[in-house]
Amino acid sequence: MKLKSVLLASAAVLFAGSASAADLTNPFYLPGQGQFTSDTQVSYGRTELTTATENDIRNFDRIRATEELTYGVTNNLSVFGVLGNDFDVEGEYNNSHNFDYEIGAKYNKDFGKIKTQVAASYYTYDPKSFEGHHGTDERWQKYLNGQIKLGYDMGNGLTPYASYALSSQIDNGDRELGQSAFAGVHKFGGNWAVDGGIRYDYNTDGKNNNLVYVQAAADYYPMEKLAVGAFGDYNIGGSADDIDDDYTVGLRAKVLF
Repeated sequence: MKLKSVLLASAAVLFAGSASAADLTNPFYLPGQGQFTSDTQVSYGRTELTTATENDIRNFDRIRATEELTYGVTNNLSVFGVLGNDFDVEGEYNNSHNFDYEIGAKYNKDFGKIKTQVAASYYTYDPKSFEGHHGTDERWQKYLNGQIKLGYDMGNGLTPYASYALSSQIDNGDRELGQSAFAGVHKFGGNWAVDGGIRYDYNTDGKNNNLVYVQAAADYYPMEKLAVGAFGDYNIGGSADDIDDDYTVGLRAKVLF
């Protein structure tokens, strides 16, 4: 067989495998019963701060890595765990081993072409790990998170959807309620996927504290059970804690096994 024929045959096999791939990055995707997914992400972010008293602009850089494992208890119910780490980029943390943890569950329910998902999780981190034993007297901070999603399968891989999420600290009497609303669209093309929309973050801290972001992601499927891609968000409005500008960019790899 000629080399050209071999290359064409290999390309055809790869494309065929990708075209039948599951849409791993779909906002409603959950692994099937007995299956696992691994979602590995590394991101870089920069926040531009302005202090009201000194009118001084400062750029705060951050690098974060996360690993999320999800297990399908049934075809519609999954449990997950996330291990995250914030690296000491600015010299403000005690070291570069600053871990946080999250465990939770997600449940899907479809009503014809209407798709829904509910999720709940527990999140915690130790401030002494970030700031050192002499930097703070606070210990483990604990949060409960919840999220609901609603989407519509328009066919041809197109799914517009919206979500609402909230988070609250459970061991602090003067706690705020962090909230986030998102509206966007997801498109799956067989061996690629794109996702984008507008996100509105706000909280109940006794003042107008909100930020608006545009966010997007693009992924490619080099093989049936692997998606690799890039994601990011950019602040386009709002006002919160003297933030003038804020953005995040990152890379990820998601595997089904």
